[in-house]
Amino acid sequence: MPGIRQDADKTAKDLAKLAQDAAYVAIGFGVLGLQRAQVRRRELEKQLGALEGPLADARKEVAKTLKQFELGDARKELAKALKQFDGQLGELLGRLDATFEPVEHRLPPAAQAMVQQARETRDQLRHRLTNAA
Repeated sequence: MPGIRQDADKTAKDLAKLAQDAAYVAIGFGVLGLQRAQVRRRELEKQLGALEGPLADARKEVAKTLKQFELGDARKELAKALKQFDGQLGELLGRLDATFEPVEHRLPPAAQAMVQQARETRDQLRHRLTNAA
C-alpha cells in the first residue's frame, strides 16, 4: 500500500509541475504576443509619421494650384487632390488592418486594448489630416 500512495503522490506532483509549466508557457506566449503588438504599433507610428512629408507636399501643391486657377477650378483641384490623398491613406490603413486582423483575436486582452488604442489614434490622425488639407 505505501508504494501505491507514493506513486499517487509522485503522479500528483508531476501533474502539478506539468500544470505549472503549462501556465508558464501560456504566460510566455502572452508576453511574446504583447511584444509583437508593441512592435507592430511602433511600425504603424513610423508609417503614419512618414505621411507628414507627403502632407506638406500636398499643402504646397494646393497653395500653388490656388494661385494658378480661379476659385472654381481651385476647388475642383483641391477636392481631387484631397480625394487622391484620402484614397492612398485608406489603402495604407486597409493594409494595416489586414495585417493586424488575423493576430488581434489571439492576443491577450491587454494587447487587444493596445491595438484598439492604436486604431483610435490612427483614426484621430486621419481626421486631423483630412481636415487640415
